[in-house]
Amino acid sequence: MNPLAISTASLSPGVSRRSMLRGAFGLAGLAAVGGSLAACGGTSAPVASVGTSLTDIIAGAKKEGKVQLIAVPGDWANYKGQFDAFKKKYGIETPVANPDGSSADELTAVKNLKGQNTQPDVIDIGYSFTQPAIDQKLIEAYKPSSFEDIPADLKDPDGMWVGAYYGVVQVGTNTRSVESPKSWDDLLDPKYKGKIALPGDPRKGASSIAAVFAAALAHGGSLDNIQPGIDFFEKLAKSGNLVSITSPVSALSTGQAAVVFDWNYNFLGMTGELAKSGATLETTVFSNGVFGNYYAQPVTAKSPQPNAARLWVDWLTSDEGSEQFALGGAVPARFVKLKAAGKLSAEALAKLPSADVIAQIKFPTIAQGTAASQLIIDQWGQKVAAQ
Repeated sequence: MNPLAISTASLSPGVSRRSMLRGAFGLAGLAAVGGSLAACGGTSAPVASVGTSLTDIIAGAKKEGKVQLIAVPGDWANYKGQFDAFKKKYGIETPVANPDGSSADELTAVKNLKGQNTQPDVIDIGYSFTQPAIDQKLIEAYKPSSFEDIPADLKDPDGMWVGAYYGVVQVGTNTRSVESPKSWDDLLDPKYKGKIALPGDPRKGASSIAAVFAAALAHGGSLDNIQPGIDFFEKLAKSGNLVSITSPVSALSTGQAAVVFDWNYNFLGMTGELAKSGATLETTVFSNGVFGNYYAQPVTAKSPQPNAARLWVDWLTSDEGSEQFALGGAVPARFVKLKAAGKLSAEALAKLPSADVIAQIKFPTIAQGTAASQLIIDQWGQKVAAQ
């Protein structure tokens, strides 16, 4: 079986953005997920002309009046700040369908709503979904005005997609329950028995896979070799320290777990909810095993609002959009240049991982991600989940 197909066969219908974290490796199961998104019956979208300059695109976008989005909840990487600031500047609405949907849901929606006025204009997908989206002709090229400033590993060279932001794996601890661990070895201490969790099953979710990648990098592995990460979590499971949860914020709030791995920007989004439960959150990035990854924002093929779609991508990668991502703890794609130019506020910089941590991030290629996912699919059940 095609490794990509194997890796995605475990995608479950109905998994939420929080539980799925939007980035399992591949696309199998697309026919099964996003049933409501797949519903047809909408009216056909008129064919709109696309501006050939940013000025024309802005004018066209204002006439279109909205950009139809999907699977971007407001508390994810400060998307609410993006919605508010974009509307304030351009007067354009940003409705979001299925905010908790997964990357697989998004591609299903584009495929099944093609040519209808409910088709998403822009999607926000895990990096491993970019090539399948190209192969299935679900997206089309657009190079935003900041395209040349975006690092090469955060964009398709032909402009089929750009990744506007990325995050780094952190460990979040409810210090009302347990002392914050300082290293990977600390996690094996008996005092953490029944208290440590991944944000989900790494056979299904990108953030969980990312934590395994981080463990691999800390234990002699590499982006080409995730085996040491699987072996580490096998030890953690055999010690009884690793537990299963359905939601990081719920687990930290209720005591289901006291130590959770997740993207740094998701912890920022939890603070309000955790405060209600009295949990005191402390986050850290272990000095070894730094791992980060991005999400991509391509415009969809023949979208109903093609100018607004392009303007939205331009906005997300602009100085203003980058500031909004940073305020939510997500590292803007153009971070290095923006920081050097003094274009990120002190408030935004304070929300981001340290520059030293950001500098250590190396993104896996799609081939590396697929190979890692395949190994997890092959081994996780027996070595970790069955303990």
